[in-house]
Amino acid sequence: MFPSSLRRQARNLPALFSLTLLSALFVAAACAGARAQAIGANRGDVTGTGDRSAIQGHVVSPLGHLPGTRVRITLSSTNGGTHTAVADDDGNFTFNGLEPGPYDLVVDAGNEYETARESVFVEGEKPIYNVPVYLRLKPEANPALAGVPKPALDLFTKALDAERKNDNAKAASLLAEAVAQYPQFGLAHGELGMLYLKSGQVDKAVEEFKTAEKAVPDDPQVQMNYGLALLEKKDYAEAEKQFRRAAKRMGQSAQLHVYLGVAVMRQRGADPNEAQTKLAEAEKEFQQAVKLGGDPAGRAHYYLGGIYWSLHENKKAAEELELYLKQSPKAPDAEQVRATISKLRGGK
Repeated sequence: MFPSSLRRQARNLPALFSLTLLSALFVAAACAGARAQAIGANRGDVTGTGDRSAIQGHVVSPLGHLPGTRVRITLSSTNGGTHTAVADDDGNFTFNGLEPGPYDLVVDAGNEYETARESVFVEGEKPIYNVPVYLRLKPEANPALAGVPKPALDLFTKALDAERKNDNAKAASLLAEAVAQYPQFGLAHGELGMLYLKSGQVDKAVEEFKTAEKAVPDDPQVQMNYGLALLEKKDYAEAEKQFRRAAKRMGQSAQLHVYLGVAVMRQRGADPNEAQTKLAEAEKEFQQAVKLGGDPAGRAHYYLGGIYWSLHENKKAAEELELYLKQSPKAPDAEQVRATISKLRGGK
């Protein structure tokens, strides 16, 4: 079960969270493959068909506007073929009539952007899945790379290729060489920071993101990653600042709202009024993550359960934890959560 301290005042709430934030980030998009029979794709209908579900996506460009050419989205299937949709002028697209199972989305935004990929696991009882897709400019089209010397840029490109092949050690070495050649190379610092964060070297990650943020102050992905590193370092106030900056362009990211909620929640002090205010702010962020849907929504239900339990709203707490288990029935803490739900429902 969750630690007994969860039932104390809100200032003791940190004991609830058993999975690390970093592991939750990298495990969130683990599904691949697809099953797609009787699928319709369009740019307007956002409802499921009968008992089936719909994926409602939103494409976001780092430039703040979509390319002049249409953004094409492909939904592939291991069992049912391939289906396509085109995003509207606001970046929205929809696939209807989806049966339960894993799905892969591939987003082609033209020659200036990297091909984006997202995986979604559709459960039969949920009608709509909101999927934000954040485009990434190719190095040669990225204004943040303007003025970068070619030798450093070549190292950066090779590092990205190594990352795609899961050779993180080689990627880190290439990125370190790139920033040594060109110290103000913001995106290289950001990539290196993420590799440090993945390997648990939090202090090094924070320093790299700090340097990256100075070089590319308007990059929302750098801001989000910087916030995550600060969260891991327990610098919650600074993490919140970075997450709120990132949210100006990445507001459709459920994962971002989960992290923002945690950063806010962990700033509550000993004063009960302050604690209540922070928990109310955090609750709004977790609820927004649930609204946006996807894998991070399950973790948001988990945190909401902890908040409601700390406030002695046991019925609401149990309901949120049940929703967490419904989305993540095989989670490592599933049995502990079930035991907690039983106690919240009045069991022994």
